[in-house]
Amino acid sequence: MFDRARVAQRRRRRLRMVGVAAGALLGLAIITVSVTYIQVRAGLQSGLASDPRIRDVLDPAGDLGREPFYLLILGTDRREGEGAGRPDTIILARIDAKAKTIAMLSIPRDTRAEIPGHGTKKINAAGSLGGASLMIETVKELTGVPVNHYMEIDFYGFKDVVDSLGGVWVNVPMRIDDRRAASEYPEARIIEAGRQLLDGKHALTFVRARYSLPRQDLDRIANQQIFLRALVEQALAERNPLRIKSLAESGARSIDTDLDIGQLAAVARALSGALDDVDMAVVPGEAQVIGGASYVVADTVALADMTARMQAGQPMTLVQDDTVDIDPASVTVTIHNGAGVPGVAAAASARLKANGFDVGEVGNANQFVYDETLVVYRTGGEATAQLVTGVLGKGKPVPSRGMYAFQTDILVVVGKDWGAP
Repeated sequence: MFDRARVAQRRRRRLRMVGVAAGALLGLAIITVSVTYIQVRAGLQSGLASDPRIRDVLDPAGDLGREPFYLLILGTDRREGEGAGRPDTIILARIDAKAKTIAMLSIPRDTRAEIPGHGTKKINAAGSLGGASLMIETVKELTGVPVNHYMEIDFYGFKDVVDSLGGVWVNVPMRIDDRRAASEYPEARIIEAGRQLLDGKHALTFVRARYSLPRQDLDRIANQQIFLRALVEQALAERNPLRIKSLAESGARSIDTDLDIGQLAAVARALSGALDDVDMAVVPGEAQVIGGASYVVADTVALADMTARMQAGQPMTLVQDDTVDIDPASVTVTIHNGAGVPGVAAAASARLKANGFDVGEVGNANQFVYDETLVVYRTGGEATAQLVTGVLGKGKPVPSRGMYAFQTDILVVVGKDWGAP
């Protein structure tokens, strides 16, 4: 018997982590495209950081195209006229362009932290007390991890970036009607299904919507990934000089970073192969009320272990043998015939459906060259892949690492070892 409450709790926790990462990746893509245009047009070779103190607190980095580096990402919703504020999103990312891997450690904004020169406070207070440079120092103090580069994203500027491109063509999977996602622009609450050009208002609705979608957070994350790819592809293909200029200007209003054009190219290379396989974790800790204020108090021992694994290029969280706690009904699966033998994908689908798995697309792989059945999983999905492999009775669990395109939890590529159906 599955403990469905326990499974649901784990899934919600994982979805919160994925949602944070998806938003950060979306911002990274906008910045990579926009700042590259800014620097190409202006002939700049230095970064754009507005706080001159930032360079003094950043740690030296090697060749970003060959060596991993650490990027502090701060997400704000800053309106015109507002100064340095408290960031809503704080993420320490390890980006390895050569290995095409990204690890993202999310730091809750209410984390209790020692802010240099200001005592112990919620970590996001560093933003209002000393701007980005103090945020960098505080994150380094908390995690013990160097910070080589910095990037601040004003997610409210996302709309202008989309409009500067003249909109983005997107194949919308299903109809959206979500007033919460369109709170600033009620006229953009409805998006019909199908391929269409989304302006900035409707793009905001598309990437925010979840309450009107059947799988809520899962569908929102899938939509964010769809939009991310469309945005990057169309922005990089843009040749209209007026739109390029508009994109550069809107991007400049939305970002602040020390990265130069060559370093941004390294970020772009990492993004291009790692969007489907991001290692995500949240600073371990528990909620406590101290002096009348609510904090997240970090587990320093667990955090030290997590950051050590991060710096070694290993998964930040240890995989546990907990397949017995996974509800098959919560696992979505895509199945491709990689053997070229008629009926094998349907046979694998029938076996998984009979055991309660949520099987979606069943079709053919791009090539019939697979001798061995593969069970492909995303970061953190090792236990799920082991469960699927056990039910199939054959197969080799392999991590996606951005090499396989699928939207579900698991991709099964049926190989010639399956035999005749």
